[in-house]
Amino acid sequence: MLVRFVLVFGLILLAPKIFQRIKLPGLLAFILVGLLFGPKGLRLFKEDGEVLIFFAFLGKLLLLFFSGLDIDFEILRKNMSKSFVFAALSFTIPALTGILLGFLFGYSVMTSLMIGILFSSHSIIAFPILASAGLMRRESVTITIGATAITDIASLILLAICLPIHATGFLLGPFLLQLLFIIIFIPAVILGFKWLGKVVFKNLGEDPAEQLIFLLLVVAIAAQGSELVNIDPIVGAFLAGLAVSTTLPDNSVRGQLDTLGNTLFIPAFFISLGVLIDPVTIYQTLRDNLPLVLAIVLGISVTKTLAALWAGRIFGYSKNDWQLMGSLTLPQVSSTLAVALVAYESLNASGGRLIDDSILNSILVLMPISSVLGSITSQQLANTISKGETIF
Repeated sequence: MLVRFVLVFGLILLAPKIFQRIKLPGLLAFILVGLLFGPKGLRLFKEDGEVLIFFAFLGKLLLLFFSGLDIDFEILRKNMSKSFVFAALSFTIPALTGILLGFLFGYSVMTSLMIGILFSSHSIIAFPILASAGLMRRESVTITIGATAITDIASLILLAICLPIHATGFLLGPFLLQLLFIIIFIPAVILGFKWLGKVVFKNLGEDPAEQLIFLLLVVAIAAQGSELVNIDPIVGAFLAGLAVSTTLPDNSVRGQLDTLGNTLFIPAFFISLGVLIDPVTIYQTLRDNLPLVLAIVLGISVTKTLAALWAGRIFGYSKNDWQLMGSLTLPQVSSTLAVALVAYESLNASGGRLIDDSILNSILVLMPISSVLGSITSQQLANTISKGETIF
């Protein structure tokens, strides 16, 4: 038992650093660890291991909670109109392309809609690059951050609508009821937890342990509340992060939660994803469904770039700026993976999945490709913008 404990934490510590040295996102290392040490590898992790499943579930919730916490409402407010324009483009163009690809490859309406949802969101993983280059307050960057918040919210709302329809079929009464739940639930969580955060942090004192416990309770209550109204828990976790982001007394409690989440739970989520990967199935997907994999990878790459180009032309931005917007929205990592896994695990009455192995494996192929291309391009653009040059 102790040997396994040491090995697991050694892998969590060392694997991301190795990947970062070769300019790859560290979370990709956790997926590789899950693959190499899972049931298809050295069998350190079991696919049905209760501890891994529980930690992975908490990691998925914290991942979306952090996404909500990271959204700066002041930045969003200052650039609201431009962020909405870019969000509309970077959501609609990829989503429609994804839906069209779903139909072209013979998938059902619900699965095609789910592919569109997976195309619509994006994950900004280049924050360290932008921060080191001093570009975090550049208008094109702040607009992209705001657009990311909007597209993520929209994609999660659509996910909350699609899941119950897939599970029970489309019935007008239940559909309208679910829509009513969503309309009530979103403002209730945001306004309710924002008020609660202000009250609790004002009266709780400065004990960081108590503050940390409160934030964990917020995540758990929001997730449980989501389930009660038939909405996936990740939606509640994301909205809870949005709600309490402006109420935190200082960054110390966020730092503690980051440490806890990034040390145990979030790595467990990505490791569990690696455990689910079957190299044979991926090989078969590439062999038998190469057109689907290429369509998904090229579809997202082209549509995200096209949306950035269109928005850049509307705003009168330079080539550097619109290309930076495109490179920032290209990576499909954390939120895309979380949504894909939820969709994969969603079963209807006959046991059919909302997305099948081919789509999930295509997303897993997309993730490193989009991350590498997006990170490298963002680094090149950040360097040239800092020097006042023009790339390409």
